Amino acid sequence: MARISEEEINAVRARADIVDVIGHYIQVSRKGKSYTALCPFHDDHTPSMSISPDKQIYKCFVCGNGGNVFTFVQNYEKVPFTEAVVRVADLVGFQLFHEPAAYEVHVDPARQVLYRALNEMISFCMYQIDLSSASSVREYLDKRGLNEEVRKVFQIGYNPGGDAVYRFLHAKGYSDADLIRANIVRNTMSGFHDVFDSRITFPIHDQNGNPIGFSARTMNPADRSKYINTNETDLFVKGNIVYNIHRAKASARRSGKIYVCEGVTDVIAFYRAGLENAVCTLGTACTPRQIQLLRSAAARIVFCYDGDDAGQAATFRAGKMAREAGCSISVVLNRTGRDPDEIILQDGPDGLKEMVSREVSWIEFVISYLKDRTNMDSYMEKKEFVRKAMEEVSLLEDETDRRYFTEQLSSITGIHLDYAQPRKLPQRTEPVKNRIRRGEDRAEELILKMMMHSPEAVRRFENELGYLNDPVRQNLAMMMIDHTRTAGSVDAVRLIDETEDQNARNLIVSLIQDDYGGYDEKVMDGAVRRVKIAVLSSEADAYKEQLNSDMNIRSREILLNKYSSCLKELRRYIDEES
Repeated sequence: MARISEEEINAVRARADIVDVIGHYIQVSRKGKSYTALCPFHDDHTPSMSISPDKQIYKCFVCGNGGNVFTFVQNYEKVPFTEAVVRVADLVGFQLFHEPAAYEVHVDPARQVLYRALNEMISFCMYQIDLSSASSVREYLDKRGLNEEVRKVFQIGYNPGGDAVYRFLHAKGYSDADLIRANIVRNTMSGFHDVFDSRITFPIHDQNGNPIGFSARTMNPADRSKYINTNETDLFVKGNIVYNIHRAKASARRSGKIYVCEGVTDVIAFYRAGLENAVCTLGTACTPRQIQLLRSAAARIVFCYDGDDAGQAATFRAGKMAREAGCSISVVLNRTGRDPDEIILQDGPDGLKEMVSREVSWIEFVISYLKDRTNMDSYMEKKEFVRKAMEEVSLLEDETDRRYFTEQLSSITGIHLDYAQPRKLPQRTEPVKNRIRRGEDRAEELILKMMMHSPEAVRRFENELGYLNDPVRQNLAMMMIDHTRTAGSVDAVRLIDETEDQNARNLIVSLIQDDYGGYDEKVMDGAVRRVKIAVLSSEADAYKEQLNSDMNIRSREILLNKYSSCLKELRRYIDEES
């Protein structure tokens, strides 16, 4: 494995803008001189992450997670430091000395085997679809508008049957156990057989672009299962999957919205209409993990489910979940009775784009949805309709919106309603309670702040104290000493890269954010004294506890002398402080 030099790491960091890099993963908003975002490291409902372009750091004020551009990528992608540097370099267009593959770090070999097997199957099926024997398959796809260009983009292929995939992968050296684990093959009484035999294959990837499974359409009219998906595997967990998000997220971030459809062919129809920011949940009800992935891709989620009862009910459930997660939502009402690909076939791409352009707000959808399911001749049903709708109206931030939709509900139901007062969504995650810091805690952080800004403070710490009670702070102090010895001063941003301890990173970010004026000799004296008092107090308590235990006379005499000396020194420092 190649090593990334310190010079290259510094060069990548210098070129990378933390706002741009974080904005590649999540939606960021400007707030004065800094930027804010929903923190992806906890269940955040209001933007609690602050991003400082001046200092090139980020910090969440709820969960405490913080760091620099490499730290964010490490924590978000869950990759080691070296891989984070490679990914940032790729994002900012920095050419590393070695090719990125040379910096590859250890990954789970069992998962890598499954990824390779699935990629081999994708390539094999894409090759098969171009053969003369698959002409009827190509003809069918062409009629559906899935031409060669679309097939290449979405890696659509064809498994010709006769367990061709199993024979191909077996010949390539893949074990039966791995092929079963990937749900490419099943073991039956009659032997090993392809799961997707004689089917058109639509590969499914995770958010990082790794292949994890397939959705596959039969070419046999007698087959009752028109579409089947990969069963749950180590890689394929249905509730964690958003189809096409690895392709759609770049367009979604540029446009500020992501379209959520029901099925794979709907997503492809959106692409054919020039809308590349579409994804789907594979026909399943949205899960919190899927909402999290959608929220990280764009500021607004636009639900485009079918217009039938099932599709509208799914929109209502998913929308409420997304609303509770703090997402901005709108809805495309498909009242055509046709799927997106049918709309394109009959009305062309402009027909789909025209329908999609008519978004309605979430509250408009809610009122329409509930009204259609309410018997307006029944007072009890109208009352329940009002209760549910007003819950959503009260969440609207704009006062004019709340007044307008309150009046709308009064007009629809004939029930006089008072203007809805604003209501906040309950926070699922309680903010981290700041523990009451003891005097020595404040003193230790004060010492570190001065050390970060002043080589003189580093030298005084090393000569007069040399230790801190808290192990995270102690380790950081040792790193600062090393920086000063080798470079003459502390490089705060480099400190973040040099530790894998997230608690240490969070502490460094806090120290950077505090614009402390620098070294002050009197303040340093007081802080050092406070730490020494804390250490001596703990030492005296330990001696006192030991003296209460049984021991021989000689041992007790030695311990009493130590206890007496400790108390004497402690009183001296306390007297100095007073």
